[in-house]
Amino acid sequence: MLDMSVTTALWGVVEKVVEKRGRKLVKYNYFEDLWDALNEGVGLTIVRAPTGCGKTEAVTAPFLASLREGERRWLSLIYALPTRSLSIAMRRRLSRALSALGVKWCTVTLDHGELWSVKPYLEGDVVVTTYDTLLYQFYGSVRPGYHVLLPMSKVLCSLVVLDEVQLLQDTSWYALSLLPSHLRSLLYMGVRVVMLSATIPQVLISEIARVLKEAKLPLSRIWAEPLRLVDSLDKPLRGRLDVELARGQIPSEDKLLLELLKEYEMEERLPALIVVNKVEKAVAVYRSLLRLRKRGALKRALPMLLHSRLKAGARRKVEELFEGWRAEADRIILVATQVVEAGLDLDVRLLLTELSPIDSLIQRLGRCARKRDGKAVVFTDARSGISVYPEVLLRKTLEEIEGREEELRSSVCELSIAQEFVDSVYTCDAIEMLRSRVARDLEQAISWISNYPNLIFARVGHERPSSPLLRLGYEVCCLLPSRSEYTSLLSGEEVCLKLSEYEERMVRLPVRSPREELPAVIHDLEGSRVSLILEAKASGGLLRLNARPMKPCEALSLAASRRHVLLLNPDYYEFYEGADLGVVNPWRLRE
Repeated sequence: MLDMSVTTALWGVVEKVVEKRGRKLVKYNYFEDLWDALNEGVGLTIVRAPTGCGKTEAVTAPFLASLREGERRWLSLIYALPTRSLSIAMRRRLSRALSALGVKWCTVTLDHGELWSVKPYLEGDVVVTTYDTLLYQFYGSVRPGYHVLLPMSKVLCSLVVLDEVQLLQDTSWYALSLLPSHLRSLLYMGVRVVMLSATIPQVLISEIARVLKEAKLPLSRIWAEPLRLVDSLDKPLRGRLDVELARGQIPSEDKLLLELLKEYEMEERLPALIVVNKVEKAVAVYRSLLRLRKRGALKRALPMLLHSRLKAGARRKVEELFEGWRAEADRIILVATQVVEAGLDLDVRLLLTELSPIDSLIQRLGRCARKRDGKAVVFTDARSGISVYPEVLLRKTLEEIEGREEELRSSVCELSIAQEFVDSVYTCDAIEMLRSRVARDLEQAISWISNYPNLIFARVGHERPSSPLLRLGYEVCCLLPSRSEYTSLLSGEEVCLKLSEYEERMVRLPVRSPREELPAVIHDLEGSRVSLILEAKASGGLLRLNARPMKPCEALSLAASRRHVLLLNPDYYEFYEGADLGVVNPWRLRE
């Protein structure tokens, strides 16, 4: 148990941080359970707590306190999240926390696949990164020629936080199947790890416990206690949330959408949030809202759009509206995809959402009525999630929530109810069925990960395999050029950009396989279909960019290995009356 004076000091840190965010201190009991685990030699602490219960403040307080006192327990804090947008928002949040504590001479870095010339390689007192970036660097497979032991040694001496791990879910449960082996590797090497979520299935926790227990070298030789589960019995202070299940889908046609918004008194319940499962649907709904507003059918509402295929600068403008909760945020009707399920500090009064797997659905419900009363409407047509989520999870979710609106309402503030829902959908049979589709890939990846601690020193100097250790699919980084820049780069001329402008124009696109064709990054160059790899050199505060043509499959393979940026064909990036729509479909141009 922590000394009372230490506990009091940690609560003081939390109070200053939450006051900086305009909130009052609430002393949730599980905070001290987590702090005890960090103090008692626990290797991996898994924290399950409802949304809005301050998990970030709980896990960061010990490190922030040590920074303030000048006596570090860990070399650094490495805070990993599943997505780039979440990591960007978290960096701002942790920077404000340090400012609230008056901590100076402290660096907060962001590492999620930047240019090699500016990439921090996990350096910094506080490092915010993505799950992929952290583990690729830990395994030394980020860049040939870069010394593998430098990023690894940084990880070994740090407190590593894995937040919102449920968002790693894919259609085959691939990334989460690898997570137990990744955790075992980290614990083998002496890394202290905390995993956070409001919706971790028990089947995953049981798998983690089994893998750690069956480790060839007993982890009890390294840790006093390899694994501890901390469950919150606290209820967050929230407004009342009413939940309704509605048949059908959210319409995107102007007339039907307007009728729906009137039915739920949207303009009297701003800010509002509409969550759909596909980018194309989000754009269609957003365009409809813009047309309705132009015709005067919407009096107060200010439509906004947020999805994964917008350029970074457009996403940041939307996210920052909620970060500081500016006045116009109270007029927003935000149309979004799954990117809003975690990280953004949303507090909407009306939520309209398509059906998604139960853990995702609870996260969406948690965006509503956080500080004031609100209403959530779940449209139960499972077809809206097909090809995005496994059909078996959508079907089981629908079976579990039918007629249970009151329990859904309580799931956002009572962990036991949320856990019952999640475990009834994520059964062992369902998970094994999903894994069976990728059994061979899983076997190869788990074998490589499991042997890594024994091979690390033997493999120094050898190129690491570029196989999909973390995901079956990839994201590639693309630059959106202006029309004149596009013409120049195609003709072989050099283009100069400020680094900030370069970063704001970055677009991430999904790739299922490096062997697939992605038309959005294919260009017509003198009658040949090529992709263009960007080569950048920093000079005088500018980036000097040149484009190197390659066969599309070769360029995509390089980009998928996280080493290069591709040039985006600007025809694929859409606007509507000056508003960014993003890359609506990277596989085909709009008709």
